[in-house]
Amino acid sequence: MEDLQNKDKTIQIIWSVISKTFGTNFFSIVNFWEADNYALGFKKDTKLIYISTWNFREYQGSEIKCYSEFEIIDAKSLDTKKNVKQMNEILLDNLLDEMKNFIRADEEKFE
Repeated sequence: MEDLQNKDKTIQIIWSVISKTFGTNFFSIVNFWEADNYALGFKKDTKLIYISTWNFREYQGSEIKCYSEFEIIDAKSLDTKKNVKQMNEILLDNLLDEMKNFIRADEEKFE
């Protein structure tokens, strides 16, 4: 798995919780935002989940909040085909529930 040492502590915690929930090899990490220490993406097949803690930079302990986007992407180019959902100030526990629903849903649901 990619080295996340340069990412903000909130991103590292979010990755830790996601990997405990889904397993360390369930998602591929995509780091289109390499210079942004507050952002990270998780890819599963043609589904991309972008997470940013930029607006929530203060370490929040168990109450970490983030901004997140769920997208359907082209598998080869990784270009966004459809932006499915945007969530602002979502708590980590709620984000995990949303991620589970998004990953389980058939792609046709979003057309």
